[in-house]
Amino acid sequence: MKVKLIIYSNLKRYVEDYHDKDGIVKEVSHPKSVRHFLEETINHDRAMDAISMVIVNGKVVPYGQLDRNLQDKDTIKIYPPMGGG
Repeated sequence: MKVKLIIYSNLKRYVEDYHDKDGIVKEVSHPKSVRHFLEETINHDRAMDAISMVIVNGKVVPYGQLDRNLQDKDTIKIYPPMGGG
């Protein structure tokens, strides 16, 4: 199955073959959770600490539910912590 990842933070520099404009599409050969996919794909020890929001197919996935399995053609978007005032 194929999964698309789009990153809206500097974490994209830790993903091999990531394209700023299109993100990356990866082949996933067996059932894998969103969390496991992100941990494997982003080559940074503390990547999960740098993610504040995960969206799968247009729906926000609460951090506690990242163990749900991916499906073919899922699109994952991740966002960093946001600040401002």
